[in-house]
Amino acid sequence: MYLIPFYMVEPGLAFRETRVMHLMEGQEGLPRGSYGLLESYCPDPDCDCRRVMLHVVEEKRPEEVLASISFGFDPESEMAGPFLDPVNPQSAFSEPLLELVERLVLSNSDYVARLEWHYKLVKEAAVDPAHPAYDRIQQVLKEDARDFPMPAPWKERVGRNDPCPCGSGKKYKYCCMRRD
Repeated sequence: MYLIPFYMVEPGLAFRETRVMHLMEGQEGLPRGSYGLLESYCPDPDCDCRRVMLHVVEEKRPEEVLASISFGFDPESEMAGPFLDPVNPQSAFSEPLLELVERLVLSNSDYVARLEWHYKLVKEAAVDPAHPAYDRIQQVLKEDARDFPMPAPWKERVGRNDPCPCGSGKKYKYCCMRRD
């Protein structure tokens, strides 16, 4: 299963609510700059993974993912995170970015509630034919999605016994492999 960027489902809301961290000077091994958190969600209406993938990008190079952070909304889940997703791109700055995001962003309960609301909006759009993103979501659900623009494309094949890339915590063969 492929994740869909939130900005493709709710572009206006994503523009207004994308979290950006501004570092006025370097800290914790990170250079000075502005780092945005691009949200991606599983669009499958039958999947209840309750997760978000946060792709951290730098304002000067938004096409380059510096960290891919998986975060689940159920804190008791063994895969709740946050953690650096091993299937998605990482950089030399991934560890300090994970620490920064965890300390400054994911510790804010209002922000986490907003992420969960965004997750629900994606799931609602996936079943609402009147939603502007419905056709695109259906395309993602039905196709291989090789040409689907993602902040962090999955280039490697997922093995049957590997963790599912959707972040559910299940083995791929018991989760999204059936739909792929």
